[in-house]
Amino acid sequence: MPWGVSALLLLAGCAAPAPPPAPQASPFNATDTAWVQLMIPMNEQLLPALDVAPAPLAEFARELRASHETELVHLRQLRDRAGLPDTNVHAGHQMPGLVSAADLLAIRTDPSSLAKKLHEHLDQTAKLARSELENGTDAATKEFAASVESSRRDQLTRLGQG
Repeated sequence: MPWGVSALLLLAGCAAPAPPPAPQASPFNATDTAWVQLMIPMNEQLLPALDVAPAPLAEFARELRASHETELVHLRQLRDRAGLPDTNVHAGHQMPGLVSAADLLAIRTDPSSLAKKLHEHLDQTAKLARSELENGTDAATKEFAASVESSRRDQLTRLGQG
């Protein structure tokens, strides 16, 4: 092997490996991740309460179920894109609008109490969506929050007329 080729091979073997690519900054800030991690249980925990809706709320409850299930698909996609765990970090928490086990028992005992809990849930999730719009940084998450906030305003209006 000619000396020049040997030298090139030797030098190539001694060259420092290419540095790893710089990590990409996450487009998600703390508000984005907190919103996603809270909205998932807010929606999931409402679903069983919708199953016991009294007759005057039955159609509205079916519509809420459909919209909340669709939202859950998007929220889980955002969660996965953000690299968040699929655990409920709010398990056992008592928060406005979040249907707890005690709330669900009360609604099952007296289905007429569902309307009040629905109002609380819709109002609180609208507030959470507005907070995401004001403080989040991920464009897709903010766009989805705008959709949720608009839906909640419409749903609150409809619930008030029911």
